[in-house]
Amino acid sequence: MPDQYAVPLDRTTHAKLTLLADAWDASPSEAVGRLIEHFWNSPAAPPTPDPAPDGPVAVHALYEGRRISGYFDPASRSLTIPEGPGAGHHRTPSGAASAVLHALKPGIRTNRNGWSFWTVDATGQPLQSLRPSS
Repeated sequence: MPDQYAVPLDRTTHAKLTLLADAWDASPSEAVGRLIEHFWNSPAAPPTPDPAPDGPVAVHALYEGRRISGYFDPASRSLTIPEGPGAGHHRTPSGAASAVLHALKPGIRTNRNGWSFWTVDATGQPLQSLRPSS
């Protein structure tokens, strides 16, 4: 019989461990072992994100088969659409997205999350990938 050690757990942690073990169809001891193996085999620290760009970032949106180009300014968090639907300088990416929608489909609700509406040209990732964490 292997050595057994007792680890005191508060009620909440015990309940979470039991739930996790049930989900994995494992004993609580096996669940702890899997968590430790996962931690042990994970990188020591998560990769650091690339620093925020210094100047304007080329972005675009695809809506109703149209590509609308713009430039996001990381310093002011504003977005400029140089031409086409929604053209102009907008204080926020969401404001720019709303302007595009209003220009292309005036009758619809134009509320959109601009951080997911716009795509960074260089990476193909949503603008959210450049959003400051603060």
